[in-house]
Amino acid sequence: MTSSVADIFPTSTYSVQDTCTVKIGKEQHEAQLSYTLYVEPGKKDSGEILIDRTNLKVNGQKIDTKFLEISNSYMEALFPIAFKINKYSLSVENIDEIRKRIRKADTAIHDLYNGEGIDHIQTHFFNATQTDEKLATFIRQLHFVKVLEYSLQKFNPKNQYETSWKVLPVGISEWKGQTQYLKEKNTLSFEPKVNNAQELMNDIIRYIHKYDYYVNFEEETLPLYADFQNNISYTGKTGRIKKAETNVCIEAEDKFYYQHTITIETK
Repeated sequence: MTSSVADIFPTSTYSVQDTCTVKIGKEQHEAQLSYTLYVEPGKKDSGEILIDRTNLKVNGQKIDTKFLEISNSYMEALFPIAFKINKYSLSVENIDEIRKRIRKADTAIHDLYNGEGIDHIQTHFFNATQTDEKLATFIRQLHFVKVLEYSLQKFNPKNQYETSWKVLPVGISEWKGQTQYLKEKNTLSFEPKVNNAQELMNDIIRYIHKYDYYVNFEEETLPLYADFQNNISYTGKTGRIKKAETNVCIEAEDKFYYQHTITIETK
C-alpha cells in the first residue's frame, strides 16, 4: 500500500449505531449501542492511525447500572487504540500501553466494588485478553474495527477477500467472497458466503447445551442460513466513510437467530 495514512484514514469523526438481536429457542435478547469514533493519523511518518471512542449509550441511555459501568470500564481501557495499516488490514500497535490501562482500570474497579458479579465480569474479560495475542485478536474482532477494515478494500487491487465476524455470544463466523468497488459511484459492496457453516453450527449447539437453553435438537440435520451484506460509500478520494452499513444474519430454524447491524456515518 503506497498511499499515506492521511490519504487512507484522514482525521474523521463518525457516529456509530450498533444493533444486535439474539434469539435462542424462545428467549430473545436485544441491545442497541451508539457511540462516537474519532479517527486520526498518528505521529508524522509513523504509519499509524489512532482511534478513540466516546459518548457510549446503551438503548439510547447513558450507562446507569453497576454491571454495565464495570464492563464498560474494562472496554474504555482499550482506547485510544493505535493501528498500523498492513496489507489492507489493521494490526494493533500499542498493546503494552493498553495492558497498563487495563491493569489500572482493574485496580480502580476493585477499589470501589466487590462480589461475585464483579469477579465474573473480570474473569470473562481477562480470559479473553490474557495474552498479547488474545488481546490483539479481541480488539481486531471489535465490529467497528471490522467495518473500518472493509473500507480499506477500496484500495486493494485484489477483490477476493476473506474476513471473520464475531457472532455474539457463540463464536466466530468465517466469510469469503469478492468485493466490488465502483469508482464512478465511489462505493464498495461485499456479499460473501459463510466459509465455516458446520463449525459455526457446532459452536451454536455447544453454547445452547452449555447454558441449558430449552431447545430441542431431534432433527438429524439442521440447515444453517447465513447472510452477510456490507455497503460503503466514501466522501472522496480517501478512505473516509460517508456511510457504511454491515448486516449479518445467522439462523438455524427456530433454534437460533442472530441479526447484527452496524452503521457508521460521518458526523
